[in-house]
Amino acid sequence: MKKALTIGELLITMAIIGVIAMLVLPGFLKDYHNRLYATKLRKTIETIEIAVNQACVDNNVSYFSQTTYSKASSAADQQAFIDKYFKKISSGTKKPFANEYRSINGTSTGSLNDLESNVGHGKLASGEAISMACLPNESYCRFRIDVNSLDGPNVGGRDLFIVGVNKETNQVYEPHSVDTCHNHFSGQGCFGLLLEHNWEIIY
Repeated sequence: MKKALTIGELLITMAIIGVIAMLVLPGFLKDYHNRLYATKLRKTIETIEIAVNQACVDNNVSYFSQTTYSKASSAADQQAFIDKYFKKISSGTKKPFANEYRSINGTSTGSLNDLESNVGHGKLASGEAISMACLPNESYCRFRIDVNSLDGPNVGGRDLFIVGVNKETNQVYEPHSVDTCHNHFSGQGCFGLLLEHNWEIIY
């Protein structure tokens, strides 16, 4: 007498596998996207470092503070740096950032347009949106990076980050307190947490 699985048993097995997949898949996808965001951010920061150092070479100086870009005071000045040192697929009046972002904990929402007006910006050939604000009275230049431009989730600290470039050392660093990461829509402080967790978005 031969034994085999009945159709009912197969259906039950498939249902169990489906339930397990439904429970596991969201966490897997979230982890995958977080690793993707961190990787793209890291690449963009490397691009910023190269651009800053190349500007210094072109101007025959050691530090970014000695270039005209660090003393920029208008959107045109900021745009000149973005246009010259980044490979872009778009720039101009239409910003490549989403209309609205929200914080990780959902308590804060807002637009980058509300934060600063004198910025240069563009969408890079690799898909990231970048903006630069380098004001004469600040010790650093502020770069905002959305690793997937207009696409979601449009959450500060997930796909949107702020990094600072110290004008006197050319060093990229976190210009804000990491305590603000979860409750600010622009993602301030989150780059610092990312560095603390060895480039893993586990905060």
